[in-house]
Amino acid sequence: MHKNNSIKYKNLAQRTLNQSFASTSKNEEQESFRFDLCNALVSANIPLAKLDNTMFKTFLGKYTKFLIPDRSTIRNKYVNMVFKETMIKIKDAIGDNNIYIIVDETTDTCGRYIANLLIGILNEDCAGKSYLIGTQELDRTNNVTISKFINDCLTRFYLPNAVPSEKVLLMLSDAAAYMIKSAQNLKIFYNNLIHVTCLAHGVNRIAEEIRNEFPDINRLVNKTKKVFIKAPLRVQYYKDKLPELPLPPQPVITRWGTWLDATLFYAENFEKIKEIVCSFSDDSAVITNCKNILNKAQLPQELAFIKANYGFISELLTKLETQDMELSESIELIQSFKNRINNIKGTIGQRIKTKLEDVLRKNEGFTQLTKISNILQGNHEENIQMSPSIICKFKYAPITSVDVERSFSAYKQILSNRRQSFLIENLEKHLIISIYNSVRN
Repeated sequence: MHKNNSIKYKNLAQRTLNQSFASTSKNEEQESFRFDLCNALVSANIPLAKLDNTMFKTFLGKYTKFLIPDRSTIRNKYVNMVFKETMIKIKDAIGDNNIYIIVDETTDTCGRYIANLLIGILNEDCAGKSYLIGTQELDRTNNVTISKFINDCLTRFYLPNAVPSEKVLLMLSDAAAYMIKSAQNLKIFYNNLIHVTCLAHGVNRIAEEIRNEFPDINRLVNKTKKVFIKAPLRVQYYKDKLPELPLPPQPVITRWGTWLDATLFYAENFEKIKEIVCSFSDDSAVITNCKNILNKAQLPQELAFIKANYGFISELLTKLETQDMELSESIELIQSFKNRINNIKGTIGQRIKTKLEDVLRKNEGFTQLTKISNILQGNHEENIQMSPSIICKFKYAPITSVDVERSFSAYKQILSNRRQSFLIENLEKHLIISIYNSVRN
């Protein structure tokens, strides 16, 4: 044993300089591999537990020639390293530019109140991308918790420097009362802040008002959807009779414009859908209710009215979700929408028009952006006390908060039904890394 240990020690002690450097280089490559592996797994939303899969681990080891770490090593050491580097990259991208922030709140599948904050650049040269910089659980949802959340996130983001309060120019949110109150609180600290409630939300509120005006059509959409849910024989019969026509849409209220899309589908295919449903001999309650609605005399007329007058709204929502638009282009879409709504005659048209006027009247920040857009197009506006150097920064200012809605979609993908044990601080790291690596491309 002594002889063997002596030989082993001698071999270790007599390593050449090249051998020493090679060993160090190999260690650095191993560290770099683990870092990149963690970044790839988190960015692609692949659970770290997959590293315990024998075949996956063997595959990685075979083709990378590296020692594959345990998931606990990745979670405890490298996730935090990747998160810190991601935040550094975001800070470098934002720099000392003027910024806008987007904030919203939701309730996740665990019943927690979750708030997200995104930050983006306001620049006259090009549209700036938005980056998620904070996800936190709130004790309750009100203007105090939202204001504190925004300040805490911005403070953490700009450390060790102070938040450049004069460079925070725009805040986007929904039209909830606590968001409006929160923006008023923040204006005390950020003198140049303009608060705009999301225009896509505003247009969606008009779509919801249209839905409320036509309860029979709403029942038609809901009842027909239930006719084909978990009913493979009915679905097969439908496909046999109408092979070229897709199944009736199943709108989701939280997805903008899907109810109107379903209404347009029924307007174009009403007779075909009615024939199919009425041919079912099943006397179940869902079939009976659907038949009763389809046989109402006013239903085809109401469908025709919506298609002729409000069919364009779904397309408008899609356009508003488009990124990198100039402010003047975005506002032109809203002005065109307003003109078309105002031109619709009749009692229902008047009520929808009144609703739109109320939505826009309460959105004071949008009125300010409209004036700024006019100035940037060479027109003169009264009562604009703002520096020219700041006005020009709004050339590509966004008017919707759709990016924060996308961040919540990513949140729901990470917090799946099989991954409910996430601590909120770890969930924040995964979400920020994932969204950054999807947004930058």
